[in-house]
Parts: sequence; structure tokens; C-alpha cells
Amino acid sequence: MKKQVYFSFVLAILSFITVKRLEKASVDRYHFVQSPVFQKEFGWFNFAEPEFIHSVPFELREISGITSHAEGQMACVQDEEGVIYIYDLYNNTIIDKITFAEPGDFEGLTKVDSTFYVLRSDAQLYSVTRSLDSVIVNSNRLSIHAWDNEALCYDQRNKRLLLTPKSKNGKGPEFKGQRAIFEISLETGKLNPIPIFTIQVEDILKFALDKNIPLPKKEASKITDSIDYFLKFKPSSIAVHPKTNDIYVISAIDHTMAVFEKSGKLINFMTLDPVLFNKTEGMTFLPNGDLIVTNEGQMGTPTLLKFNWQYGSRE
Repeated sequence: MKKQVYFSFVLAILSFITVKRLEKASVDRYHFVQSPVFQKEFGWFNFAEPEFIHSVPFELREISGITSHAEGQMACVQDEEGVIYIYDLYNNTIIDKITFAEPGDFEGLTKVDSTFYVLRSDAQLYSVTRSLDSVIVNSNRLSIHAWDNEALCYDQRNKRLLLTPKSKNGKGPEFKGQRAIFEISLETGKLNPIPIFTIQVEDILKFALDKNIPLPKKEASKITDSIDYFLKFKPSSIAVHPKTNDIYVISAIDHTMAVFEKSGKLINFMTLDPVLFNKTEGMTFLPNGDLIVTNEGQMGTPTLLKFNWQYGSRE
């Protein structure tokens, strides 16, 4: 009993220190880094100023997917267990668990009405519905070449699921730097092999350079001291904004986010603060447009951040 109390105390101290460091780092960096603000006709986000940062329970240290559940509640998965965790957003506690599968690499999570959809990295898609006394689980393997799939969300207006793999959209040099967003039918559970649109990493890179948006850098030549900009852009999370209907895609590996219209037109790109977005594997919107993101704990504690959707113009 004493060991358990001691362990809980240590975790609490580590969580407190992590959150305080994040808060302080965010304030310090704000004065040196241009604030990443995204303005739309309906409103705007400031991704440098979260409303709050939670250090979530250590049980979710490998948190990989998140979706809105009920008022003040989120549903989460982590990439080691076939369990859906129900998390109280404001009391910062796990209040329920739904076991649906054996341990596996579970990455994406979304909810449609009373059914959860969980994506395993090998493109196995689970539908999970809980009644009063049972859990109904169905699963099927999606027909997709990629074996590294993390990003899944619900597109409410079009009544479909969206999926984007981390890897390129096919074999061969012609697919280099190409990512794709696919739709999954809610009626059949099958994936349409024709993407709703493709993402060209080179187009994102050009967009950023044209607009002087900061990018990851690497030394190109020790002789000339030149600098090359690079971008991997491997999607780790996807979500559709409920107010604007735009598609947000985060690449955790290079701490970046791109925003697309439904046509596939790139309308915004930003480099995210690697302190706040240290390993962002989960992203979802609340019905009012606020954004929730989660970071895996890695060697520290996992975190959850909330960014408010501000209505109107920032000016």
C-alpha cells in the first residue's frame, strides 16, 4: 500500500513539473516566435496559446487517438491496448473503459452516433458499440496498400469516415512525396480506392516558402554554409472542422499542420511549437469548433491541450 501511494505521489509530481515547464516554455517562446494564427471568415485559432494543458493519467502515456464523446468527456485509445478509455476533460480522470480487442497497435479513433470506429495501423478497422449489458464489435481489413495508418476521423456533413496513411500513395518514384486522403463508406465499411484528393509534399513546401512560413531546416553544404528546407509531412492525425468544413492534418514527425478545403486546395500551413506539440498523435474538434490535441508521453507524461475557436476577426 505504501509503495502504491509513493508511486502515485511521484507521478503527480512529474505531471505537475511537466505542465509547468510546458506553460513556461510556451510563454517564453511566444516573445521570440511569430504566433501561429489561422484566420478564416468564420473565426480564428492561435496555436501558441492553449486555453489549458492537462497532464493526462499515466495510463494514457501512449495516447494515439481521441474523439469527442459526451459533454465534457473524450474517448481515447492508446497504441498498445484494445481498450477505449472514457476521459473526463475537466476532472482529468479516466471514468470508464470499453475493451474491444486483444492488444495491438491502435492509432485512430472517431465516433459516429453511438458507434466508435478504431483504426489499427495495419488498416484493420473496428466498429464498437456498447449496449447496456454487452459490447458489439465488428472488424474488417481495409483494401489499402499502406501498412502505417494512424489518421482517422468522421466527416459529419458528408456522412463518411476519412483516412490518410503516413506513407506515400503507391509504389514507384512517381508517388514520391505524395499523400492521399481516402473515404470509407459507413454503410459498407469499405474504403474507396480512389482518394478524395492527394497531397503533394512539394506543393506544401512551396506554399510555405512563398508565404515565409518557418520550416524545418538542415545544412545543405558545409562549404557554402547554405541551408536547405525540408518537409516529410507524414500524417498522424486528421479532423474536419465543424464550422468551416475544412480538413486539418497534423504531421507529428516534423511538428507541422496543413489545412485543406474539401476540394483539396491547401489554404493554410504552419510549423507548430515542438514544445507544445511534441508528439501529437491525437486531434479532434468539439462541436463548437474548439480543438483538442494530445501528445504521447514518450519519456515524460502525456498531455492534452485545448485551443479555442475565436469567432469573428482577430483584427
